[in-house]
Amino acid sequence: MKKIILLILILLTVSACQSRMDVTDELKKTDGKIYHLTAPYKNTEITIIFSGNRFSGFAGVNNYFGNIEINNNKIVITDIGRTRMGGPANIMKIEEDYIKSLQASNKLSVSNKELRIGDLKFIEK
Repeated sequence: MKKIILLILILLTVSACQSRMDVTDELKKTDGKIYHLTAPYKNTEITIIFSGNRFSGFAGVNNYFGNIEINNNKIVITDIGRTRMGGPANIMKIEEDYIKSLQASNKLSVSNKELRIGDLKFIEK
């Protein structure tokens, strides 16, 4: 009986270690693909594309860009820049909120054609 319990504990430990996702591998899956934001801001034209440790996209009115680093299996978004065009106040507010959400995110995962960065959800175009 003890051997069976020990075997189950070992199997659970091994499977838990295997399921821990490596953010570096997840980021590599996104390279060169265009993702369209689907949540929490619906019906927008917001996009993101990764190229190595850089990203860029369209935030609703302005284009944006920046760097992504990985530290302790978490992402760190740095050096976000963007063009400075103006637009309708409601779209500018969504754009500002999106950039803040992106900057505050520290998790990234990819499943099939879905990309999640923190609370932001994207689908591959």
